[in-house]
Amino acid sequence: MFLQRLCLGLLLFLGIGSLSAEKLEVSVESEAAILIDVTSGAILYEKNAHTLNYPASITKIATTLYALDQKGHQLSEIVTADTEAIASISEQAKKKSNYTTPSHWIEYASTHIGIKKDEKFTLKELLYGIMVASANDAANVVAQHVAGNIPLFMHGLNGFIKSLGCQNTYFTNPHGLHHPKHQTTPYDMALLTREAMKNSIFRELAAAPKFIRPKTNKQEPVVILQKNRLLRRGDYYYPQAIGVKTGYTSIARHTLVAAAKKDGRELLAVLMKCNEGGQIYRDAIHLFEAAFNEEQEEMIILEKGLQKYIYSLKGADRPLKTFIKSPLSFKYYPSEEPVVKCYLQWHSLKLPIVKGQQVGEVYLQVNGQQVEKVALYAEHEVQQTWMEWLKSIFKITKK
Repeated sequence: MFLQRLCLGLLLFLGIGSLSAEKLEVSVESEAAILIDVTSGAILYEKNAHTLNYPASITKIATTLYALDQKGHQLSEIVTADTEAIASISEQAKKKSNYTTPSHWIEYASTHIGIKKDEKFTLKELLYGIMVASANDAANVVAQHVAGNIPLFMHGLNGFIKSLGCQNTYFTNPHGLHHPKHQTTPYDMALLTREAMKNSIFRELAAAPKFIRPKTNKQEPVVILQKNRLLRRGDYYYPQAIGVKTGYTSIARHTLVAAAKKDGRELLAVLMKCNEGGQIYRDAIHLFEAAFNEEQEEMIILEKGLQKYIYSLKGADRPLKTFIKSPLSFKYYPSEEPVVKCYLQWHSLKLPIVKGQQVGEVYLQVNGQQVEKVALYAEHEVQQTWMEWLKSIFKITKK
């Protein structure tokens, strides 16, 4: 950490620095993983985080976020399913065609909520079906409704996620069923989901314990439990979990994006290519616990008392020296690597200045967010020089 006066004027940039992160002492069985702080975006742990993998149903995070981006204020709209959105095919037929059939066609044995042709839902009900029940048919119906057809939706979705910084992701369908070109990385999924967690409706969908498939013009209501076992009572229940999405195909193997919150700290884990379903939940819990068990450390930037920041006012009998009444500091977690910027804001000052008068403030930004500030006070009085006093008197007399 260093502090240095770099420019002149009422606003001074005092310096920038960063603290080296200490790696979390944790390991996971999943072949690729990342853990980030949702608020700061700091990477706390990574393993093959930039390696391309098949995502399976964690794709639906992107589908839901993009649908909310496009139609977030129209969630009560009635959506009618048509034949193309619920078209299905066998996994064997897809392979035999060398994946030349439409990527969005649903495999017979894949997860769905049994949507029928001309069945009607609200858009929000379908989004619940996507995030809670992991329904491939619901993902297709939403995509077709949002964009008019599914290929057009995918074109818009891929452009949207690129704009979020996901440079190594390309999706061919809204649900995540296997296609050779449908790939992403843990890092990109972390970026994408971090953005999604800024949306209150997405958070609601991602944390819901169940989905009540409503009574429709075609079927009676059915209760469907959340697929994410971190959110359900049982062997892998994690009380701090707040979402978000599971995934599985025989080729992608188990995938998971999970979020958890404790003592105001919110974390996001992405795990991909795990051989066993229970293990991927254990991996997520290991990552969360390693981070949540960290103790914060404190960095003192300025000690209280006399400071080196001096202000020279025109016509003053001496430079203005300053002091602060309390130290300027911030707390951070060892696994993070905070980037700290320090600024000094001088007030608009006129002579005379009295001892103890507030003359400015020094504040800290950590990872782009203001976290702390202290007032800067005059160490002594500052008066006009005798010559400056005469000039002011002369000006008054002349007028």
